[in-house]
Parts: sequence; structure tokens; C-alpha cells
Amino acid sequence: MELMKTASSEYSFSKAELKILEEIAKGKHDLSSIETTLSVSPSLLSYNLQKLQTKGLARTVKKNNKKQVFIADFKHAIVLRDLILTYDYVDWDNILSGKALRILFELLENNKNLATAPKSTLWRYRRNLKARGIITPTNAINPQFNLLIEFLREYQKFFANKLARTFSENSAILWQKDMEFLIRVPNDTKPSMPNFFKTALSVFPQYDLPLISEFDYYFYSTNKKTLKLEDVLLHTLLIEPTNVRYKTYALLLLKKTCQQIDKTYLLQAANRFGLANEITKLFQFLDTHVQPKDHSLPTWEEFITKAKDYLVTAE
Repeated sequence: MELMKTASSEYSFSKAELKILEEIAKGKHDLSSIETTLSVSPSLLSYNLQKLQTKGLARTVKKNNKKQVFIADFKHAIVLRDLILTYDYVDWDNILSGKALRILFELLENNKNLATAPKSTLWRYRRNLKARGIITPTNAINPQFNLLIEFLREYQKFFANKLARTFSENSAILWQKDMEFLIRVPNDTKPSMPNFFKTALSVFPQYDLPLISEFDYYFYSTNKKTLKLEDVLLHTLLIEPTNVRYKTYALLLLKKTCQQIDKTYLLQAANRFGLANEITKLFQFLDTHVQPKDHSLPTWEEFITKAKDYLVTAE
């Protein structure tokens, strides 16, 4: 697979791609038929079909020495086909092309700080989306277009898995939201593209916590240039949020670096991961030494023993 500098440059659509996809969704499978309908040359059609195949949306087959094209078998492709056919009155070639898709992704996650494009560009895209009823006056995706919401989520999953496989065929995504994800890979596996940041237990030695693991952990994001200590702490919890072992490791890191922690940033970032309550409980545990009844944390005696193993002053 050809690697791109960023995920967004690979998953975005051109109008030409979407027009071709609409023809395929409507049942046109012969390339010559699509060429005639859209008045495109064979070379241009082939170029755009290759991009659609890369996105997991189209597949080609040979039948009677003729090449035909069909919607791919991936879930996001099937949902997009259903979206196009169900709302055939919507000009999807305008709705999903260019920066519109990136903006829809951010609206899907209720991101209030849209920084994808200049304000004038955002205003223009929002205006177009509102005019077609795709988003509401409050800038949320209209629930009426539930197939669009499903497509966006499935498309994100497809690309997260695709990016993960460029790293390692044995990769495992532990958490994913929008186009960010936490990945586990075999030890000493090196990323083959940018925007993968080593994190969680893999960087504990930087904080004088020499953990040994058969895996390495990386966080993929195009929105960050580096990871903060607070990010590393949260990613440790994300490995397995209900597991006492990883909570204990997070407690060790929190106790070891308590003077360096930006608690305000930590709690804000925790909200995105759904870990705000977990972080609050960790702080309470270190303050009170009492194991919460409703949370899987070690006893204070167990934590003290583990802290001594790693030369962390817990008392």
C-alpha cells in the first residue's frame, strides 16, 4: 500500500471519485458504461477506481474478458452505497468531497474547536451542510441521516485498522476515536510512517520505572507533535481500563511524577478517553489510601509493595 504523509490525505474524496461511486451504487458495473455516462477517459476512470479501491470502497473483477467494478465487501462501503441509494436526492459529490469529510468527522465527535480550515472555509462548508439538512443549526449531524453517521464511524475504523497494519501485521488497536488510536505491537517493531508516538508502558523507563514487556505501545495522531506525561498516563489506563495491573502502573507513574503533573490538562484530556472518573479515583486513592468499593484498584498494602519494587516512595 502506498503510504501517505497523513491519514486525511488518503481518506478524503474528490468529486470525481464520488460521482463514479454513485454510478456503481446505482448498478452500473461495466467500465465503458461509466465512461460514457460521466464523459471520462479510460485512464482517468482507472486512476479514480484505484483510489476507491485503496479506500476499500470498490473492487474490480474480470468477466468474459471485460473488467467490471462493484461495491467492495467492507462494511463502510456497503453503508455508503445504502446512503447514496436511500438519499439519492442529495448531491453527495459535494457533501463528502474535499474538507467536508474532515469537518463531518469532527462534528461526529462533537469537537467544538474545529481547526481543520480557515474560518471562512468552515463557514462555507457548514452553510452548505445546513442548507441540505445534513447538520442541524447547532452544528450536529442530523440524526435523520443515521446512515451517514454509521458510514463515518465505519470508515474511521477501516482506516485506523489500515494504518495499524502498515505498522505491523500483528498490531492490535486497543482504543480508537476519530482518527486517533492506541496500538499494541510486538517489541522493537518500528513505525513505517509518521504520527506514531511511543507511549504508555513503553516509555516508563524515561521516568525511572523500568518495566519489561513483550509489547510496545504507540499512539497515532495527526493533531500532536509530541506526547505529554499526562498523555502517557492516560494511555496506560487505556490498555485495559478495568485491569488492576494497568491501574497500578498508572498509580506508580502518577506517584513518581506527581510534581510534574498538570492536573487541569490531565482531567481535560481524560474526558476525551472517558477516563475522568478513573483519574479522580486515582487521586483519591493516593490521598486517602482507601481502596474504592466500586473501582478495581489494588489495596494500599499491595500498592506499597509494588512501589517498593520500583523504588517509588509511596508513603
